[in-house]
Amino acid sequence: MFLRVALLLISLVSFHFVCAQQNEYRSYVHKNPPNKLNFQLFPNPYTGGKLYIASDHSEIKNIMIISILGEVIFQTSTYDGYITPHNLRSGIYIVKIKQGAQQGLSRLVVP
Repeated sequence: MFLRVALLLISLVSFHFVCAQQNEYRSYVHKNPPNKLNFQLFPNPYTGGKLYIASDHSEIKNIMIISILGEVIFQTSTYDGYITPHNLRSGIYIVKIKQGAQQGLSRLVVP
């Protein structure tokens, strides 16, 4: 009887320890996504001219505009807060930006 109680207590303590570790990991990942760059694109929907990119970082921006089929449509590097992509047809695109060690994705609509 004593052995069963001891094994039950050990199991409960082990279960509690494992759950606490998993919850702490989820909390860390949720609060601190690694290398995620936050930026905004405007105007969106994009109708031509300059596409402005607002970011908190000052490093060079490596920018790629990718079609929904995965084809790179436009690619450049700039310190400016805007780009002027040409030849974007109507559709939905993914804009991928890398600045320093961070990168981010955003959707761009061209009507």
